[in-house]
Order: sequence, then structure tokens, then C-alpha cells
Amino acid sequence: MGSTHRDAELEAALQAALDAGNSVWVVGDVHGCRQTFEALLDKLELGEGDMVLCVGDLVDRGPDSHGVLTIVHESDEINSLMGNHEKIMADALRDSSTRLAFFWQNRIGGGQTLNSFPGNAEQQRQRAIEWLEFTDALPTEVTLDRFRIVHAGYQTHLPLEDQTDEDRLKSRTVFLAERPLDDQRQIIAGHTPVQKLGTFGVEPPADGIWASEVTTADGRPAVLIIDTGVVLERSQRPRLSAIDLQTGRVEEVERIETFNEAPD
Repeated sequence: MGSTHRDAELEAALQAALDAGNSVWVVGDVHGCRQTFEALLDKLELGEGDMVLCVGDLVDRGPDSHGVLTIVHESDEINSLMGNHEKIMADALRDSSTRLAFFWQNRIGGGQTLNSFPGNAEQQRQRAIEWLEFTDALPTEVTLDRFRIVHAGYQTHLPLEDQTDEDRLKSRTVFLAERPLDDQRQIIAGHTPVQKLGTFGVEPPADGIWASEVTTADGRPAVLIIDTGVVLERSQRPRLSAIDLQTGRVEEVERIETFNEAPD
């Protein structure tokens, strides 16, 4: 992807929406939870001129990745970044004989993605492959006047201009930054569920999304993490969250799907 990792047309549309006073909602990792995604979109009560940007990981783990992809693809107002799961899906589907393909299908929810498509196993795989033109074109970063939206975040030891798609899709260090990585722009990322931040020595929020104590030049939290673990076990309060860049308002819905729940 290299120098084409951004989408100038999308960035212009999002910035124009903000400049016009409209809402631009950034949504955390959806992971195939179509019902929950639809419930969140209903809760946002989108008006004319409002827009939605998902941080990626539309697919895998949940039961209806095909449905989630269809919602984003068919909407002019709903867009998405690429997540690491879109990248892994593409690599696995292009060479089903690899160890990565086995890992994707059997360990990280690729099997659920394939099963969300109609038909027998080969038909499901071919229908999933047809979506790669769409997912391959998703940007790995959106940069606006006051915000920087990315799937995973950035490495804290590298200048932003030196970071790769691998950094933007897979890193888990942006919430450890001891200084703002961009003085002028708040970074908004998903990828790491806020419930899991304790693994990295970071205090998880009691509720809602995570905000860093480090601030930008205008006093905003330098980093927000908005993946609220929609596919985690029920005991971890799995939910899907969104933040309005216009107002800072956060909305969330508890996961509706009942898959993979631990017994009571």
C-alpha cells in the first residue's frame, strides 16, 4: 500500500462534514457483529450530512462479517479503515495452503467469516474473495485537521511519517506514549480492547472508552482507544462504541449476538 495508504477524497469529505457542523462518528472494531452494528447506527440517529468511519476489523469472530461488509459498502455515509483482520483475510484467501490461512480460519475467526457467505465451502471462499477488491482499497489512516484515525495506532519511537502499514495495523504501543505523537491532532484507534489494557500496564477504564492523560497542544487527550471488546466474553461486558468528532459525545450498545458465551 505504501504511499497510497490514505484516501484524499474520503479525508476531504470527512473534514467538510465537520466544517459544516455535522457529526462524524468513529466506530470501534465491529468483528462481524452486524446486529450490534445496526443497533449502534440506529442509536446514532444520523442526520443529513452526518458520516461514520469505522476503525477497521469489520470481519472475523462474529457471525455475520458478510452483513457488516455489505452495510459499509452500500452506504455513502459509512466508511471504514483497514484493520489487521482485513489484511490477514486477504492474505489467507489468496493462498489457502499457507499456515496463515489455517490460523485465520481456525484460530482468529476466519471460519465464521466464511460461514457468513451463502453456499458450500468453495462457494463461500469464492464469494469472500470477491470482497478483496473492496477491502484492499481501504486506507490504513485518516488524517484530518484535528484528528488522526488509525486501526491499531503507531509505534511510539518512530516519527509518524516513517511508520508503515504494519505499524498502523498491528502495533500495541500508542497508549503507552509519554508525549503526544501529534501535538495538533488527537489519535483515535481501536485494535486493543480497553478491557485488555491492563495486560500492557495501563489502567483500563471502569466504563466507556479509554483516554490518555497525555494531552495535545489544545488540552485534549492525545490518544483515545475505542475498541470496547464486542467479541469478548459476556463477563467482560462486550460492547460496540462510537465517538462523535464534532462534540466528543460517546455512544455504545451492549453486544446483541449470543455466540461464544461462557456458561453462567
